[in-house]
Amino acid sequence: MKNLIIFDLDGVVTSEEAYWDCAGLTLHELLFSPRYWQITHWGDELGWEEPTASTGSTYRRRERQALSVETDLVSVFPNVHSVSFNVRVDGSSYQPATMAQESRVLSRMVFPEWLILSFKARSLNSNWDTCYAAVCLHLIALLASLPDHGATLQPFAPWDTAWLASLRAQIVASDLADTWDILRVQAAWRIQHPFDLPVFHGATGLELFECLDTYASETLGYLVEGVFSRHKLFWRFCRDLFQEWFLGEALYSSTYGHAPTQTGKPGCIFFEEPLLPVEQTRAVLAGLCEAGYTLGIASGRVKQEAEQPLAKYDLLRFFDEQHRGTYDVVTRAEKVLRAQGDTTMLGKPHPFQFQAAVDYERALGLALGTMQGPLGIPFIAVGDSTSDILSGRAAGGLTVAVLTGARSPEARELLLKSQPDFVIEDITKLPALLEEIGDLATIQQLQFERREVAEKLLHLWFTKHMNLVVEHVRLTPKPVSLNSFNGFYQSNGEEYFFKTHVEAHGVLDEYYHSKSLDQAGYNVVRPLHLLREKERQMVIYPVVHWPVMFDLMRAVETGQELPAGIHADTLMEAERVECTRLLQLYAQTFQSLEKPPLQLPPIHQLFWHRLSGERFQQFYVSKMLPLPTGSRPQALSFAEVQECSWTINGVEQTQTLGELVQQARETLDPTRETATIIGHGDAHFGNVFLEDTGEKQRYLYFDPAFAGRHAPLLDVVKPLYHNVFAMWMYFTQEVARDLQLSVKMEGARLIVEHNYRLTPIRRALLQVKQEALLQPLVAWLREQDALPDDWQTILNLALMCCPLLTVDPFDQQKRPAEIGWLGLTQAVQLGNRGIDAWKEQSEQ
Repeated sequence: MKNLIIFDLDGVVTSEEAYWDCAGLTLHELLFSPRYWQITHWGDELGWEEPTASTGSTYRRRERQALSVETDLVSVFPNVHSVSFNVRVDGSSYQPATMAQESRVLSRMVFPEWLILSFKARSLNSNWDTCYAAVCLHLIALLASLPDHGATLQPFAPWDTAWLASLRAQIVASDLADTWDILRVQAAWRIQHPFDLPVFHGATGLELFECLDTYASETLGYLVEGVFSRHKLFWRFCRDLFQEWFLGEALYSSTYGHAPTQTGKPGCIFFEEPLLPVEQTRAVLAGLCEAGYTLGIASGRVKQEAEQPLAKYDLLRFFDEQHRGTYDVVTRAEKVLRAQGDTTMLGKPHPFQFQAAVDYERALGLALGTMQGPLGIPFIAVGDSTSDILSGRAAGGLTVAVLTGARSPEARELLLKSQPDFVIEDITKLPALLEEIGDLATIQQLQFERREVAEKLLHLWFTKHMNLVVEHVRLTPKPVSLNSFNGFYQSNGEEYFFKTHVEAHGVLDEYYHSKSLDQAGYNVVRPLHLLREKERQMVIYPVVHWPVMFDLMRAVETGQELPAGIHADTLMEAERVECTRLLQLYAQTFQSLEKPPLQLPPIHQLFWHRLSGERFQQFYVSKMLPLPTGSRPQALSFAEVQECSWTINGVEQTQTLGELVQQARETLDPTRETATIIGHGDAHFGNVFLEDTGEKQRYLYFDPAFAGRHAPLLDVVKPLYHNVFAMWMYFTQEVARDLQLSVKMEGARLIVEHNYRLTPIRRALLQVKQEALLQPLVAWLREQDALPDDWQTILNLALMCCPLLTVDPFDQQKRPAEIGWLGLTQAVQLGNRGIDAWKEQSEQ
């Protein structure tokens, strides 16, 4: 499977300046050439003055039949300090600009950058179309300045020699040649852009051209039809003129088989420069290829014009020839559509161009309607314009916006409004972005707030790391997915279930010892595929349709309807039966006191490694912990919190948090000798189906991320805490709504009062756990002479690690301060007294 990145070129890899020069020069020629409109007035608002000794080369006023321009180029070319030039237009000839500098200046005079960017911000991606939009608006404005608004020039044929002669005659007769002020017209557009008028409402990109005839009709006061639409004669006329400027006389003649209308044009294609220093660009593209990516192109340029500058700077070799969606591909496909009577335009923001860069035949089938469904091949679309983002998203790609092409505040604002999945300054930032978003931890974090983006990332991940052909990915984020994610994907028409545990700052190389559980007799879903590389742990299962215990417990807790035959007593009985079964499995797999193996069991990742490693540091060390709203002070440093004594709901806690943490680091040390069993390690209800065999209901386990041979006391901790106490993690807003919690600092003592209580179903579950598992387990271990003297401390401190280290309690973007303090309070209570406080609550 290929890992595809499809690039727009201009504004991303290549510079658009040469194309913009062509657009401006095309408009300049139409405005001033005796062959076309022959305006001789530039406007009095250029801001240039008569040449003087102090100002140097500047704008010089012209006679009606002669136009002469000299200009200081420093503002346009900062590295050019003293260059001047002369462009002359008289009644019979037009002498084209021949140098890059003069081309740039003349172009920007008539087609300023802000106007160019305003068109691109409205999804006019092709520079031909940007040019055409400017030409049409200028011509309509010019016609509107005629005394009769050009009514006597109907029917309009602005591509026809005779019609153009009639236009020039009216311009001269109306004295517009000397008085029509281009800059005043453009200044009005800057205040009220034509494309923001009601006539264009809801149209973007190529749709704007379908409204131009209507706009002309409203502006001129009479019906205009079939003149300004795209692909009509005037569009082709302007495109040909544009191509003369871009290719130059020699290349244009060899490409099209005839000489250009205006001779002497050198070809702006030869003035092209790379967008970034070519060494940087080359290094980025080479690095992406070395990382296993296949690079493609989705450009508004035709093939020849796309490949020439890339080849010139030794960049073309990085782009796969099978994935080059240039404008030729669009026009070829549109011809097929036209033959069937379909007038759909396939240029951006239509998805076709990115689709074609991925798979042309399938893209054509989608366009023709002979194929259905999504493209099916994941890819990343990198572009600099609104049309790139809209096109890439519509094609199903993950979209990355590059800001190098959005050079005005308006362009940047509209680009961001198109909601790209990610934004970078330039393509040199792309490798780092790909590394970040290719991390499963990133997908886990995005699944709740940006699920569609997370699904695209996962689709790419499956392709890159598991070589899976996946048509569709669907994440099913649940509150229980605190450090994991799961969902379904479809491959070859079959649906599969996937699950992964994401251990930030993990130190173990290998998880998911599911085979040992199966061999030990656990009722466990057997995985179909398993990836166990460090930081790339993924398990693929057949789809299981049994309900998940987490959902069933929550339904009881909130009064929701349960499946037929299931009620609260059913769940408690299933738990009691499973506790008995668990004790049997412990006995069957029991091994007496022994030194731990060199490769430590994964379960220690849940407790000791989190406490001694980066997670504890990240969550707490050097942090300020915000106090509940209205408290004074507003926050306390963790350094002082861990040294404080605690009183919780009137009960003094024996040890400080700092003492408990230090004791846990010693007591939970994975190198100490211990008796072991084979266990799941993380069998909270999010990892348990309630399977109905027809005779009885029993637990069916999955996601054995921390399965293996480890201490039995540690095996019971995660399900005990998460199934009974952790609702503040899963349902933060619901708990916060009813929570009343205060924190007071009196000297070196923290006094916490709160009203958080276990719900009836959680109290019932705690009682079952206590009676059916904890008490029998302790008694059995004592009989085996395998019960540590400090077993109660082990249990309490492992329980403490759950609220302390599963999630960051004080992540203010996810949890209010009251919830953070509830989690920290639980940690202190569990570390000091274990489950005794809640047992007492249940007995009241």
